[in-house]
Amino acid sequence: MSVWLKSAGVWRIVSGVSKAPKQSSSSKPEEEKSLEDWEIKSDKAAGWLYMMVEPDQRMHFNGISDDPKAMWEALTKVHLQKRPGNRFNAYDDLFFIRKEEEESLQTLINRVETAMSKIRELHPFGFILKKLDEELASMACIRALSEDYGSFISSLLLKDTLDKAAVHQAFVTEEIQCCCCAADSAQMAMAVTTKV
Repeated sequence: MSVWLKSAGVWRIVSGVSKAPKQSSSSKPEEEKSLEDWEIKSDKAAGWLYMMVEPDQRMHFNGISDDPKAMWEALTKVHLQKRPGNRFNAYDDLFFIRKEEEESLQTLINRVETAMSKIRELHPFGFILKKLDEELASMACIRALSEDYGSFISSLLLKDTLDKAAVHQAFVTEEIQCCCCAADSAQMAMAVTTKV
């Protein structure tokens, strides 16, 4: 979509780089013309955004359908959530890429680069190498868990951050909970057998 908007000459308005020209208190004809031209481009951008999304996505434009920058931000907020769970899934996709039988090496490189581009889009502002290292260590721990830990994994991926210390603490807490539940089950089983 961003490529299409660039080719239509309206991307700078959608991205917020181009802002409406300022008008002086006694507006001059050239200022009015400049503003009118900008508003026409802004209307085109809003129109293209509205037409190009699926009908069920148009609900995100309620009250902002004449503001292409706000429309784009609404779509980004919904579809490009920069949460650790989304990055986890993107890294998972990256590491599961395998060369297909008839695939050229160049096509393989292109698929890897596309996956990396998606990962970069999911990085929050200020994401540094240390945060990446911590997230990768956390992701390795999470990926090592079996399907038995499905709900535990889901709870971790819903967090706002995959802070390594917090993940380690969650693992310890889960272990304690599992041990307590197992001990309770054993006590209940023993109580039932002694009554019989």
